Amino acid sequence: MGTARADSARTDAELIRLIGRGDEAALETFYETYFPRLYRYVYYRVARDHHHTEEVVHDTFMEALEKAADYDASRGSVDSWLITLSRNRIRSSNATVGRAKEYEKSWSLVDCELEDFFADLDRGSLPDAALEDKELQNLIGAVMSSIPQPYASLLEMKYLSGLSVKEMAAKTDRTEKAVESQLTRARVAFRETFNVLALDMPAI
Repeated sequence: MGTARADSARTDAELIRLIGRGDEAALETFYETYFPRLYRYVYYRVARDHHHTEEVVHDTFMEALEKAADYDASRGSVDSWLITLSRNRIRSSNATVGRAKEYEKSWSLVDCELEDFFADLDRGSLPDAALEDKELQNLIGAVMSSIPQPYASLLEMKYLSGLSVKEMAAKTDRTEKAVESQLTRARVAFRETFNVLALDMPAI
């Protein structure tokens, strides 16, 4: 797991370094890789308003290009970095968009519940309350949409479908050891994104 994360960090750092130098191929890769996940994340946070999502995502990418030299792979993935950059823009957007004002307040309350939720998730269970709370469902969706799809699929099989590691291995045509290893990485990816989402949010 450590080696995989280190390799990923080196790849991220190299990509951002090339972007900082104006490498067009790196910029295209950056956009194609991270735009979809950032878009889905922002979409949940601005009351599912596509117009404001596009504005926030565009401005976030522009800021990322300007701050490429500041990116530190040892402090987190590019996904987490982009999400962090997007948060102030999301708050500003929500503060000026009718129903999104109340939506942002709801998000701040939900964020306070995340620590308890993730503690349960880390212990290997998904509390029933998480399946019944609409805001928390949206938040789970935002987190799951922000991590690599293979990880999200494993977490869905484990926590939503309730499959055992043996059943997951059979379903994905992998060994149980391989599934356990990737599931561990999936939890790490979820935790990383979760930690970004769980940051204290100032009052609007």
